[in-house]
Amino acid sequence: MKNEKCNFTIAASRLMLLVSFAVMTLTVSSCSKIDDWFKTDKIEIPGLGNTDGELTGAPFTLPDGIELTGEITGAANHREYWTVYAVSATGRAIFGKAGKEGRNIETMTLPIRTRADEDDVINYFGSGYGFVDLLIPLQNTRATPVTVTFPAATILVSKAGDCQNAVLIKKVTFTIPALSDYLLCTSFYCGNLSKGSAYYNDVYILGVVSDAKPLLDLCDKVKNKKINIEEFVRTNSDDQSIYNSQVDRLQDIVWNVTDFSGITDDDIKYINELPNSN
Repeated sequence: MKNEKCNFTIAASRLMLLVSFAVMTLTVSSCSKIDDWFKTDKIEIPGLGNTDGELTGAPFTLPDGIELTGEITGAANHREYWTVYAVSATGRAIFGKAGKEGRNIETMTLPIRTRADEDDVINYFGSGYGFVDLLIPLQNTRATPVTVTFPAATILVSKAGDCQNAVLIKKVTFTIPALSDYLLCTSFYCGNLSKGSAYYNDVYILGVVSDAKPLLDLCDKVKNKKINIEEFVRTNSDDQSIYNSQVDRLQDIVWNVTDFSGITDDDIKYINELPNSN
């Protein structure tokens, strides 16, 4: 009886070791980036990732004659860009990978704002995974058209500080007709992995054109690549699939720059294989 008890104890111990090993293996394989949080060589850019401090760079300003006519808020509107609309695509725009406290899907209104009742035309630009799509209401007060450019490395800032800062990795350029309102929906990438997505009532302010070298290096690598939504045909479901696949991967690359140890060889290989802009 004593030997049987001993054998049972040994078997149980072995089983526990196997279970522990399996859990550890699963954890490592599914969360391979966790170790990067603790690396001493992790990139630290003030205002991005988990790094405290103010963003650095030249303040972003609108051209003369172009004014904001309201607050910049979360939108998730670029999903409306596609004529083929997938409901599942809104999930990431609502919660993000980090999610946000107090947002219950049973009590929450989807942050898809088309303003159809106001007959506004939404103009879609930029590249982003859906975490930080921003609705930017503009007006041209001049009697001539004005071209507006959001340079690569432009960062818009969460006013409350509890949402992800918005990072543009390829420039956006558009023209506002004379004496006209212009409703802009711009897709950005998330610059703070641990913060929540931009919801429809989250407010943003114009920030800076970053001078952070790791971010500028990434922007330089994608500047000639076809990644912005305005470069894709909105009536083409294949284009929709390509765009969504790209922004998924590009968001991880941005996080490598903002939250982890920098762009990897695999990241560079992926970017190099992206199609060039026309």
